[in-house]
Amino acid sequence: MSAPPNKPAPWANRLNKLLDQFHAVHGGDRFPVDVEALIREVPATFQTGEPISIRGEVMDPEFEGALFNLNADEPGKGNWAIIYNQAISSPGRIRFTLAHELGHYLVHRHLQPSFNCSEVDTTQWDSEERQIEFEANTFASYLLMPADDFRRQIHGATIDLDVLGACADRYGVSMTSAILKWLELTPHRAVLVMSQNGIVQWASGSGSGKWLSISLNKRLANGQRRPLPARSATRLDTDTNVDRLGTPIDARIWFPQEPDGMVAREMRIASDLYRQTMTLLILPPEVKPWERDKMDDDDDGLENTFDRFVRNGQPPVR
Repeated sequence: MSAPPNKPAPWANRLNKLLDQFHAVHGGDRFPVDVEALIREVPATFQTGEPISIRGEVMDPEFEGALFNLNADEPGKGNWAIIYNQAISSPGRIRFTLAHELGHYLVHRHLQPSFNCSEVDTTQWDSEERQIEFEANTFASYLLMPADDFRRQIHGATIDLDVLGACADRYGVSMTSAILKWLELTPHRAVLVMSQNGIVQWASGSGSGKWLSISLNKRLANGQRRPLPARSATRLDTDTNVDRLGTPIDARIWFPQEPDGMVAREMRIASDLYRQTMTLLILPPEVKPWERDKMDDDDDGLENTFDRFVRNGQPPVR
């Protein structure tokens, strides 16, 4: 079978078409994708002449996975091995890691003989090989969570961590991966914030929320990462590790440039295992600075957002 253009999305789409055809004929669960079985079939299906083996080992917690050419000293004789960290307790993270390494094999194996992937590589976009890692993540996301199917799962739903958790379960991925996929697809202004000990580690925004994530990822003048806002629900509501539906808050707590009366919804999950807190913020559409004076005088404008939360018994955190 001929290969698609050497880009992550076309490769993932080609494999998903093959999986659709297989399950249409043979039945069985379409999701989650059996990545290990798929990896073993790829060399023969696309006649690459470069076999792949898979091995799990217990390694350093920060190590996710790697792809090595075992014949690196013999040009033209690719014999590849995927190694993943068996110490990772989340099957979703392992599945994504295997898909990520398959992306390296399909898209990047002609570029270099090895790929070492850690959690830092796959979340911090200032690493030296960020483009390669980003493309491998894109491949894994498209393979495990096809956009059309994902849209069908969330159609008509009010987005919260229960809805996105159901998507994570369907695709056999982590909650983080499911949220990042939703951010890729949604028109809403939203941002995912990962923090540790009250400090922002990284943030990722939707298309319309990219400036929100940029402001959170920007380091302080002293070079340090930003602390979580002191009045955020994530900082204040520490009695429980989970707020899956969200707390309405004054958007200016997180983003001081937002107009008075703008109400955001803040959801969170704190993980004792990974010592991290995941916060999802969803905001109303952006109000441009030149539109704010008009909306201050408009009874149907921002004030109604505030009033609606109060009327529903959810006074925002101020």
